[in-house]
Amino acid sequence: MAPTVPFDLVAFKEAQRTDWQLAAAGWRKWYDVLEAGGEIVSRTLVELARIGPGDTVLDVATGYGEPALTAARVVGPTGKVLATDIAADMLEFGRERAARANLDNVEFVEADAEALSFDHESFDAILCRQGLQFLPDASGTLQRFHSFLEPDGRFAAAVWGPPDTVQFARPVSVIVTALDLPAPPPGRPGIFALADRQALERLVVEAGFRGVETGTVTAIYETASPEDLTQWARDVAPPIANLLNGQSPDVQEEVWRKVTEAWAPLTTADGRVRTENQAIWVAATK
Repeated sequence: MAPTVPFDLVAFKEAQRTDWQLAAAGWRKWYDVLEAGGEIVSRTLVELARIGPGDTVLDVATGYGEPALTAARVVGPTGKVLATDIAADMLEFGRERAARANLDNVEFVEADAEALSFDHESFDAILCRQGLQFLPDASGTLQRFHSFLEPDGRFAAAVWGPPDTVQFARPVSVIVTALDLPAPPPGRPGIFALADRQALERLVVEAGFRGVETGTVTAIYETASPEDLTQWARDVAPPIANLLNGQSPDVQEEVWRKVTEAWAPLTTADGRVRTENQAIWVAATK
């Protein structure tokens, strides 16, 4: 058995920042595909957080501005949304989206989710769409979220479900098999780090929240061809693309060819590929 590589927190954080900076161009390129699938998750979180006009909302790991912009439309001109992310280029895309939508009640701030510091009882609601699973200290971060909320404030987040329920992540098993990669050590942050509903619920309860509930919602990502879906994964999903780091160009292209072939069961008669992807949501009250 190969020895476990020690977890380097500083290196991990820097890699996260770099990865999502580089992915910002892909998120612009594939925006229509991403938002067609992600919109239902954003709307679900805003509804679960019971956000209303005049509320003050924190959106952590907002990426290109979701669910921040969805919340901004609900809180209206008397409300305020603060959207934070570790990647400046992602935030810039979010600012552009807000400007196009004439939303001037949302502010974008570059910040590490685990380093956020606000006065106690600063927000009516806190949201996080697909960010918690990438936090090395999700437990401690949830405790800080709890302190940031007003009494009876609401928290709502979404993470990806188990691998067999997330079809866009099919390349992971293809790449791991092709390269005979070892399984990641348990407890490491990553796409499926919080895919256990009971474990996720337990984390939120232990952070001090009450009335914790979980459920699922399906995000559908669809492209015009298997080749497009492979390119989409390469462009927008650093945790997937990074599995090929260090491989020669020839090896990488051969593995990506296998990924393209693996979409066959999801390909329709007209050549389109439709993936169904389970997002687990958790919602709770302070």
